[in-house]
Amino acid sequence: MRIKLRHFILGLLLMLFGGSAAIGQSIMRKNPYLIYPGKDSTMTVLWQLKQTALSRIEWGTDTTYSLGNGQTTEYGNDHQHKFTLTKLQPSAKYYYRVIVNRDTAKGSFRAAPGPNATQIKFFAYGDTRTYPAEHDKVAKKILSVYRDDPDFQTMIIASGDYTSNGAYESDWDGQFFNPSYKNIQALLATLPYQGCIGNHEGSGVLYKKYFPYPYVSRRYWSFDYGPAHFTVIDQYTSYSTGSAQYNWIEKDLASTKKLWKFLVFHEPGWSADGGHANNGSVQRYLQPLCEKYGVSIVFNGHNHYYSRAIVNGVVHITTGGGGAPLYTPNKNYPHIVTVAKAHHFCKIEINDKLLTFAAVTTQGTVIDTFALNAPTHVDDSRGEVIPQKFKLYPAFPNPFNPGTNISFSMTNASEITLNIYNINGEAVRTLINGKMAPGFHRFSWNGINGSGKAVPSGIYIYRLKTKTYTGAGKMILVR
Repeated sequence: MRIKLRHFILGLLLMLFGGSAAIGQSIMRKNPYLIYPGKDSTMTVLWQLKQTALSRIEWGTDTTYSLGNGQTTEYGNDHQHKFTLTKLQPSAKYYYRVIVNRDTAKGSFRAAPGPNATQIKFFAYGDTRTYPAEHDKVAKKILSVYRDDPDFQTMIIASGDYTSNGAYESDWDGQFFNPSYKNIQALLATLPYQGCIGNHEGSGVLYKKYFPYPYVSRRYWSFDYGPAHFTVIDQYTSYSTGSAQYNWIEKDLASTKKLWKFLVFHEPGWSADGGHANNGSVQRYLQPLCEKYGVSIVFNGHNHYYSRAIVNGVVHITTGGGGAPLYTPNKNYPHIVTVAKAHHFCKIEINDKLLTFAAVTTQGTVIDTFALNAPTHVDDSRGEVIPQKFKLYPAFPNPFNPGTNISFSMTNASEITLNIYNINGEAVRTLINGKMAPGFHRFSWNGINGSGKAVPSGIYIYRLKTKTYTGAGKMILVR
């Protein structure tokens, strides 16, 4: 009698908790993650189950999830689910949850900015393969950035090589989507992953399975995001002159009206050796298009470090420090401006015609920072962006808390002072007092005075002065 009762209870539990899933284990194989399909009023949520089951998704502008709901069934042949949320308001924050049997997985995102937006922020990094524990550290630091500055909850530009062997399901399960790495899981659930294919994705079958972007063909496509246009290139499909992909790339760059243009692909045309040589096809076929159509930055990975190169006005960023085993860069390689052997990510901010960039390690150390003005002139022999005029830009963000950035451009080397004053004209802090090289510069102020103490909320004046130029601006600290 006792055995029959035990079998009855076990059968009842199996019915309640969903088929063959083990008791107490999640039915989720891949927790919810996001991709942005390219239309600013939409966002796609994807997940994968261990077995066949209906799923329900709910969403809203708060955690009552009262704005909408829907039910999904499987697509494909491997228990995959996806749901595209529509009619989203530009830059608004949304919360969602996916419910399967008694499992609930939650996330959030900010909708893309509208087409007329002039300000955006986003992240970029790549080569997350092999060491998910290192990727988890990168993810943790990115999460801390957007939690401190919610305007950074936007998207990630990914430069390929997500797993050691992208042809193996076990690598996708054990590395990129491994539920044991909570920071990676939180990152994927809150920031859409906008990536390109890398060489470790092999034939790309599983890459396309888990990242079903609206491809034009093969694995290339493009999308707008506020004032920026991103062209995502498949280097493992011909892009030589006259090929279908080359013709599409040229048409795509020629037709966009966006002020800022970026290319995203895996293997760099100019990086710092140490692992893989420069890609000659990029130099022959893509660089001329970058120069012709005003591409500002090319985002790459492949080499596992950070490097920045400048070639005829085009900035080439190698951001291959997402978790893969690190290589040693050669800072003396052609066109290289700076290098760093570190796991890292990149932060990019656009404020109308000014772009500011920072590369940051998992310890929070800034390993590179620069600014670009669109359009720019570049003195390639020096490897520096040389502005066409002396200018002080508005502080950004403004109002601010805890910190703001003050940027300016210089046409020639000069003695310079940059001081902060309160509304009464009293000096609060000196940020610069010395000689600066020509180029674009950015300095941050965190609301701390010269004695190391926090100043109160209020209006503050920043004043830049050289022998031939004086400029000032107003900023508001809100504590």
